Amino acid sequence: MSDGRRRHKAKQARRDARRVKARRREALQPDTDEETPEETSLVDEVRAALDGGQPLDLLGLVSMLIQATSSQQPFPLPATAEQQRTSLDELVAAFVGTAEPETTALLAVLGEMLAPDDPLSARSRAAVAARDDDLPGWITGLSATTVHRAVLMTHVLGDGDELLLGVRLADGHELTCAVFINHLMLSEVKDAFFVPEPIDAVLAVAHARNDDPDTSFSDIDPADARLRLHRALDQHLPFALPESETWPAFRPVVQWLARLMPAGGSDAQAPHGGVGQTCELLDRFFGSPQAGPFGDIDHRHLLQSCIEQGTRDPLRWSSARLEQLLHGAPIDDSIPMRVQVELPELLRAFVPFAHAEAGIRQELTDEALTAIDESADAHRATLLDEDS
Repeated sequence: MSDGRRRHKAKQARRDARRVKARRREALQPDTDEETPEETSLVDEVRAALDGGQPLDLLGLVSMLIQATSSQQPFPLPATAEQQRTSLDELVAAFVGTAEPETTALLAVLGEMLAPDDPLSARSRAAVAARDDDLPGWITGLSATTVHRAVLMTHVLGDGDELLLGVRLADGHELTCAVFINHLMLSEVKDAFFVPEPIDAVLAVAHARNDDPDTSFSDIDPADARLRLHRALDQHLPFALPESETWPAFRPVVQWLARLMPAGGSDAQAPHGGVGQTCELLDRFFGSPQAGPFGDIDHRHLLQSCIEQGTRDPLRWSSARLEQLLHGAPIDDSIPMRVQVELPELLRAFVPFAHAEAGIRQELTDEALTAIDESADAHRATLLDEDS
């Protein structure tokens, strides 16, 4: 399923997220002694979420509050912004000190969504226990939320996986969480969003709209899904990725769902066979007629270095992976320049060979070859810049 189709499914969820995100920016300002319009806006937003009857509205709002006030931001804020940002401790203290149904609802969700060993979780739960506000059943029973089904959507070229989680709340409400794991970098979470529909309904639409013969859906054990998700959430890139309308704002709610799934999952099997099979593949390639012009041992070293980039799969090469490879920095400075310049031609010989072994459709191979041709000049220009 294309990115466009994934986003189409979540149009309503993302529209809600935009509205809540705008409110969040207003609400997270330094407190004053008097109630401010921003504080009023936050209470109004919670009231609207409760009146609307859609749990996703409040779950998304609380997730965004946690993320926006997190002290573990992957990249530090400018000093002025850091000084102005309201901490989660301050927000919880304000909610505890203001006894009304809206703050009780916020505290109830915070108490569940925050990590169990976070002191703010215990403080939030205690404040809720001391009040008698009439909250919706999905909130009072939030600890009984379950992730009852996990489905993995994959593509034959392996650039990324989409993990679909079926979520069932205590009052019977069902949601679907979609998490995109990007294997072109570090297998990190690139995006995540929610659809306010049961997973069966989401999958029915996905199957009906899927016209890609290379995309498949498979149920996986929730414990295995938890392991995949935890590993993806733990990956941190050395640079900031562009934010989507829901990521990383929904990171806390996704982390909460991961904790709800059973532990003990098995390691996800890599799409390739490891170093031994890669060496055997390279032996076959360099012993074939296709590798005729590339007899230098440095050509093998260069190709081995390329395989270790992106998905690290020697048999499957998407246009996106090849463009990322050829537009990036030189692969290995120890390889002579005269060999690195030949990388587009080397890939043009190797990719069809690898795809033939993997049974990849010719159309995908043609797309890969086009990407190589269109990126060749950029690759050579980068090498010339480095050599000058």
